[in-house]
Amino acid sequence: MLKLIAQNKYKLMAFIIGLYLLTDVLQHKGQTRILFPKTFPAYTTAAGMPKSKSMLINKDKEWKKGINTAALIGQLDETAGGFEADVYFDTTTNSFAVHHDAGKQTGQYLDGLLDIYRQKKLTAGIWLDLKNLDESNAAAALASLLTLQKKYTLQNKLLVESGRAELLTAFSDSGFYTSYYTPMFNPYQLSDEEIKQQAERINAAIKNARVNALSGYYFQYPFLKHYFPGYPVLTWAEKKPLSLVNRLFRMKLSGDQAIFIALYP
Repeated sequence: MLKLIAQNKYKLMAFIIGLYLLTDVLQHKGQTRILFPKTFPAYTTAAGMPKSKSMLINKDKEWKKGINTAALIGQLDETAGGFEADVYFDTTTNSFAVHHDAGKQTGQYLDGLLDIYRQKKLTAGIWLDLKNLDESNAAAALASLLTLQKKYTLQNKLLVESGRAELLTAFSDSGFYTSYYTPMFNPYQLSDEEIKQQAERINAAIKNARVNALSGYYFQYPFLKHYFPGYPVLTWAEKKPLSLVNRLFRMKLSGDQAIFIALYP
């Protein structure tokens, strides 16, 4: 057996490498698709350029995803470009509860994270995924965020994301960088007509709103870039150090000027 292996070592090596690549592609087929250009159906949106002129200091497009606890923000160092936190505005306390899943509060609040941010002398940008923004809390949430911005000296460092583009206008007008969280869909699984309908849906949402950017899952990024070229794209994905596909995918995001921020765990 050893003699047979020695005689065919190059073939065996080629087989192992080929098997690794096949497995890698199959495990990361969504990211593999992103590496190759997709042809989208002809459709022109009227979105144009963002109507908001708010600015965001961003020294590194790779940000940390899901920094929802004191322990996690405590692990960030001074070189961190930015991080994302999931927040829900609590109208009873006029404060932002920090947790990912609705109804699963952890007792963590945004001001507690910001206390650590200030103690560590961080300069990172802060992406707030405001999950429960609606008509009943928008004004109070904005007032509370303005207070936090002033208290912790966060001018041009806060990004507010929501699926309610029209409600983000007031945040943009108050100087916050804003992103419209686009509806969840996978353009690689839709017909041409369904792709056009999704483009129309997003166009209608931002047409009369003032937002700075569009955010969506990594597999939506080519779609957003194609139909809304004037808007910076914010996205999120996995980081797999042992995957060649993932490494090439991350290199593509890093080199694409359409990507303003990419979140990784």
